Amino acid sequence: MHQYLHKYLVLNKKLGIPDVGNFSIQYTPSKLDASTGLLFGPTPVVQFKQEQTAPADKVFFDFLAEEMAVDEVVAIRRFHDYVYQLKSTITAPQGGKIEGIGNLRKEESGLIIFSPYKLTQDIIPQVHSGTAIQSPKADKKHIPEDNDRELTEQEEEDIRELLGQDASDASSDNWWIYAVILLLIGVGAVLFYYV
Repeated sequence: MHQYLHKYLVLNKKLGIPDVGNFSIQYTPSKLDASTGLLFGPTPVVQFKQEQTAPADKVFFDFLAEEMAVDEVVAIRRFHDYVYQLKSTITAPQGGKIEGIGNLRKEESGLIIFSPYKLTQDIIPQVHSGTAIQSPKADKKHIPEDNDRELTEQEEEDIRELLGQDASDASSDNWWIYAVILLLIGVGAVLFYYV
């Protein structure tokens, strides 16, 4: 069951286990260590919230039935058996684990403590830039903001080029061609009806 839960979480970025809580995948932004020149890429992190989950998720049970190659009723029964087993193991001092996702341990107060497994991206080495990179704040020159100023013709032409528009914007000048075609179709329909 572990591999199916892990696969569902990775594909859908969320997973709910009744009477346990909800798992989701969030991404931490990439960051640059300017002093060492190491670039750390964005990494996915499994988050857990101990909250009430929806009692039935048709999409999840359809996924389970297809992955396990069994009837949906059998998949639901196996999942509920697994949840019952998981709830009994997380109350033990060492807790229980969901392979590929993390460890769960329930304290006496009823709070469930979650420790996620390290994901594959955490194992990948950081990228070294080769040279020390200065902070972008140090390189930033002060440019006065003037949102109300008019653009020059060259700036307008450059913007149109970046957006993939022609300077003449011929499509807006040829609207009348479509009007004439529609008029001819209408006249043809009237002639066809009365002739």
